[in-house]
Amino acid sequence: MSWFGIKVVFANIMSFQRLSPFLIFFFAFLSPALCSERINPAGIRGAIILSAESVNDESLQRFYDFSGKEPKIVILVLDGSETSRDYAAIIQEKISKEKVKDSKLLTLESDKVQENIKTATGLWLVGQGPDSLKNCKYLDSIKSLINRRAVLGAGGKLIEGFGISGSDLFPGAEIRHSSSEEKKQKKGTVRYDITKGSSLILRGRAIRLLGAGEISITLAASGARKEKKIILNEGSRIADLTALRFGAVARNGPDFPPKKLSDSKVQNGTLIIIGGGPMPKAVTKRFIQIAGGEQASIVVLPTAVPDSMVKDSGSIANAFRKFGAKEVTVLSGRTLEKVDGDEYLKILKRATGIWFGGGRQWRFVDAYHDTKALSLMREVLKKGGVIMGSSAGASIQAEYLVRGNPLGNQDMMAEGYEKGLGFLKGVAVDQHFAERNRFKDLSSVVDRFPQILGIGIDEGTALLVKGPVGSVQGKGQVHFYNRRKETKGEDKDYESVGSGGRYQLVQRKVLNLGKVEEKKD
Repeated sequence: MSWFGIKVVFANIMSFQRLSPFLIFFFAFLSPALCSERINPAGIRGAIILSAESVNDESLQRFYDFSGKEPKIVILVLDGSETSRDYAAIIQEKISKEKVKDSKLLTLESDKVQENIKTATGLWLVGQGPDSLKNCKYLDSIKSLINRRAVLGAGGKLIEGFGISGSDLFPGAEIRHSSSEEKKQKKGTVRYDITKGSSLILRGRAIRLLGAGEISITLAASGARKEKKIILNEGSRIADLTALRFGAVARNGPDFPPKKLSDSKVQNGTLIIIGGGPMPKAVTKRFIQIAGGEQASIVVLPTAVPDSMVKDSGSIANAFRKFGAKEVTVLSGRTLEKVDGDEYLKILKRATGIWFGGGRQWRFVDAYHDTKALSLMREVLKKGGVIMGSSAGASIQAEYLVRGNPLGNQDMMAEGYEKGLGFLKGVAVDQHFAERNRFKDLSSVVDRFPQILGIGIDEGTALLVKGPVGSVQGKGQVHFYNRRKETKGEDKDYESVGSGGRYQLVQRKVLNLGKVEEKKD
């Protein structure tokens, strides 16, 4: 249940005058996990710079660069130590060399500290330990600075105060300075160990290493997953905040994918899963027919492409109109405010067909995970409607998502982005299959998770799923990877079904091969 749903239930319960003390206690104290906020995939609005050194020239230069064309910089000393004051003076001197017209060095006792923070485009904090930030009386103002796209910086052991055990300025993070003692990592967090000679930059959702040192990123062991470490160094300087947070939260829940999967079938309605490339006209026609012909209400989701390409979705919308659909609506929003807004939900409630376009499938996850909109998409199927997608729009229909890494599409199993929208349970779907020679890629997924049925779809080819049966249409083939079946010693570890063929997804067996051509892997 989403946080919105929990609030509604709680409000309804509270409306009863004779609410038992036990229920009040339960909702207020025993179920904080249910009330956790949805992760914002966009990350933070501003930027954070954390340096292992109290004074680091490269970090200060980047801090200045991020402060805008007309920077208003504040250096704030969070404790009364002489060492902190000395560091602050050095930092101010270095920044003044950039000829900043508006810069101030303030202590907590200075006049108009809060007013200066509210107008600053850059705030550098100085202190000897994390508690000085955690207990700062201006913490709310510091947090609001990040929300208005300003830059926040700090160095030395103070950086540990940015994590969840301190100020919680760095989302979902435990920050550890290399000189600190080792502590057990909390569940559901991402730990960042920042070593000497390195700085961490978080801007939006992008995490980057600055300097010649290393940053070690850790996801704690949980369930079936071992501890995972990602090292940022000269060879690999970037990580994705959202993927890390999704991964940490997933590790704090039940194992995914579960060992026992739901049956791979569509209880009501129809799924049409296309492997990319040219879309077969017969399949498009069938899509409109299932959706209701002239009475169809089609929703086009170009969510997987960058904003600059969204306007191109008009061509697919026009194609659907030419095939008879009178009502075709393009919904290009990605933010929770848009996706779960009244306008979008009203359109999705009357939808009889949904089109998921190509691009990068992780963008679908960012937009629709844990939303009311996703529930309405499932309702389209329950009402006997149809969901169709191609390329990224094909993979996202599966329960297990492949190629979900926001940093590149080569990782078949990208932790944090392993959950698709789940219209078809128990499967993983890859696309552009034979054309890009992806046969061994999907083998790696089912070898790791043999309970999953792997489905690889060629370009210009569609798998139409109704009930437990998938029917193949188009110029290519669909390839099924079933690890329940012994394949050792055979030439290939999959079964190919061509146009006109059918596959029983629950029983995992070919019903009719159709037109099959030998494919090279």
